[in-house]
Amino acid sequence: MTQFNSRLVPNATWLAGALAGLIALAFPLAYFSLSYQYQVASMETEAEFNAASISLLINANPELWQFEEPRLQALLADQTKPDLPESRRIVDAKGKLIAQNQYKFDSLYLSRTADLRDSGTVVGHVEITRSLRPLLLKTAIAGLLGLLLGGLAFMIFRTYPLRALKLALNTLANEKERAEVTLHCIGDAVITTDAEECIEYLNPVAEQLTGWTNAAAHGLPVSQVFNIINETTGAPLDNPVEKAIKENRIVPLANHAALIKRNGKIIPIEDSAAPIRDKQNQIIGAVLVFHDVSLARAMATKLNYQASHDTLTGLLNRYTFESRLQQVLDSAQQENSHHTLCYLDLDQFKIVNDTCGHIAGDELLRQLAVELRTQIRGSDILARLGGDEFGLLLEGCSLDMSDMVVNKLLQTVRDFRFHWQAQSFSVGVSIGVVSIHADCGGLMEVMRAADSACYAAKDGGRNRIYIYQPDDKEVAQRRGEMRWVARITQALDEGRLRLYYQTIQPLKYGTQGAHYEILLRMLDEEGQIVPPGVFIPAAERYDLMPTIDRWVIENTFATLGKLYRGEAKKQLHTCSINLSGTSWADESLTGFICEMAGRYRVAARSICFEITETAAISNLGKTIAFIRDLKQVGFRFSLDDFGSGVSSFGYLKQLPVDYLKIDGSFVKNIINDKIDHAMVEAINQIGHIMGIQTIAEFVESEEILARITAMGVDYAQGYAIARPQPLDPINLASPMAHQQ
Repeated sequence: MTQFNSRLVPNATWLAGALAGLIALAFPLAYFSLSYQYQVASMETEAEFNAASISLLINANPELWQFEEPRLQALLADQTKPDLPESRRIVDAKGKLIAQNQYKFDSLYLSRTADLRDSGTVVGHVEITRSLRPLLLKTAIAGLLGLLLGGLAFMIFRTYPLRALKLALNTLANEKERAEVTLHCIGDAVITTDAEECIEYLNPVAEQLTGWTNAAAHGLPVSQVFNIINETTGAPLDNPVEKAIKENRIVPLANHAALIKRNGKIIPIEDSAAPIRDKQNQIIGAVLVFHDVSLARAMATKLNYQASHDTLTGLLNRYTFESRLQQVLDSAQQENSHHTLCYLDLDQFKIVNDTCGHIAGDELLRQLAVELRTQIRGSDILARLGGDEFGLLLEGCSLDMSDMVVNKLLQTVRDFRFHWQAQSFSVGVSIGVVSIHADCGGLMEVMRAADSACYAAKDGGRNRIYIYQPDDKEVAQRRGEMRWVARITQALDEGRLRLYYQTIQPLKYGTQGAHYEILLRMLDEEGQIVPPGVFIPAAERYDLMPTIDRWVIENTFATLGKLYRGEAKKQLHTCSINLSGTSWADESLTGFICEMAGRYRVAARSICFEITETAAISNLGKTIAFIRDLKQVGFRFSLDDFGSGVSSFGYLKQLPVDYLKIDGSFVKNIINDKIDHAMVEAINQIGHIMGIQTIAEFVESEEILARITAMGVDYAQGYAIARPQPLDPINLASPMAHQQ
């Protein structure tokens, strides 16, 4: 730009001088030319008029006109311009002077003549001679004016265009600098090329991702710097810049694209290339924009894994297992193939939980899952279905062929010893086996058959294998269903269901009143507490949850009604109640909730219903209708276990909830796992952007509490806040009940 400015000033000066010189010369020359032509025409006209008047005299006296000198001189004098130096003469045809109006001239003059005629015959001439000195003097004055105009034009032509050009150049320089600063500041990598696909520019992000500096890469073919492959197969991919220029269109990068850095490191990337066109719509280059998606792909991979795997054992979860089972059932019907399904339920597992606690029980399940995995083929599918139940799908393995695998699993569990704090435990397993073939029925039918076969094994003495036979299908199914139906129904009738609550602590100032979640426990026949993870899955499986949920709602409202009628109602803020997905599918539940709220005089604003993300998105339409109907009355909603699904953020926009409970599997590992930390932070930010308050579950330590507080999470729930306590108006009214 500086070099261009150094040439601009002398060029502009030279051009302005040339234009000024033309104006300075053109003005006097134009004046002289026009004045000269006017004077010539004027003299010719005057000579003709003078000749005409004298010709009249000649025609009147053709013989003696030459001797009438006084009259001729008088005629000449009448036509003479008194203010111009000029001379007029009359001569005969032979050139003899007849009469004249004498005036002395120098060498600068102009002369014109006209014929004198006598009846058409030329008998003489009238000559008019005029000095050019006045014209030249005026031309000189015009020249001075021309110089003034030329000087003024020089100042104008040099100053204003130069100033405008400098302003335009400065504007272009500023725009270029602003564009470069913008490219330096954006988070994406940017590479620009010319029409021959040679690199012109790399921004700092592109330098970092490619390993090339802008100076080193300048002029190199883009394929040498931007070398991409398929991340999965390692096969080279077409360069998008080449396609963008040849096809004159925007070209997105291929799926699973990865960039080979200059040092050989492979980086997953995404984005596209586009042609650059000039004002004539001609392609003059291309721009390539891309960014590192390593973290995003790692998070997506982890989300996919968590959505399909059990967080405790690392095995497939129930949802994924049933999806694979459905595929196998379809294959059996279409191809008449044979497979085997095994349903495993651990025996004596409750002893470990009751003796050493749930932490020990979780560790037992982890270790046993590893042992089971070593005893199956690579193509077999092992999953944790819930609690201490496992599923095994032996693809391409008939019932006869599966005998060896199933017996090996049985023996593995028998030989397994679990050691915990100087104690040793052994467990058993009851295995129900079902053959899968073209006529075995649908998914639920097969799962129920396997479940019933498993309980048949338990009824037969536990720690054994029971092979399901079609002829005992109804008996086995009745045994399994009645086992759970009888126990839960009996517990309802005998009043052996218990309500607990756990405090949800606000992490920001300004929130008043108690906030807690209602929890459900069941007492077994011996008066021992049965955790919800044992009987809730069975209740959901056999459609008992709507009855249980209504019992929870009515008894919770009754307890809160007693509390509301006292002074402690001023401390209440929010009471969260969990609802099963099978409950809100019943359209009469909305009316039942409103009826209970009116009966026990519970303010709708103080009740928040919790629904799990998985259940919500499985029947999204009914979920949204259910939420909107109750929100119109004043009830609030919380989306539980958020983040466990692959499409969490996509469905969140459609669910009008008030609270977002961040899945505890992310929260409990937030200190040591960067991806879990990023997930919690992302969910919290998205929730706040959408105007939804966030609640972190599984806050089990002060360190986790401090971390989520610093993130800006609104509420925390977990053992670091408070442990579950029996629901009682006295406890709820006591401020100490909400502390750890």
